[in-house]
Amino acid sequence: MMTNEEIEKIAKRVSELVLDGILQSDLVPFQDNDAEEAILLSQLAQTLTELDYNLANENYLICEALKDTIKDIETKLNKFK
Repeated sequence: MMTNEEIEKIAKRVSELVLDGILQSDLVPFQDNDAEEAILLSQLAQTLTELDYNLANENYLICEALKDTIKDIETKLNKFK
């Protein structure tokens, strides 16, 4: 069984990787709006899951970063309305 410290390390690393992936995806132009929307929805779902996990574990600093990421993704998704 993993300790809370080990779980927190993994969660932090996953958060960093997700944020890096989101930033890198901003650099790659999309040719298909449906594909872009699907990727953004997938990123949103993953980030919301991470937010829920970190809230349950009271990792509030990570939650703040995730909330900012969620706002950015939602802003990008608004162009598809």
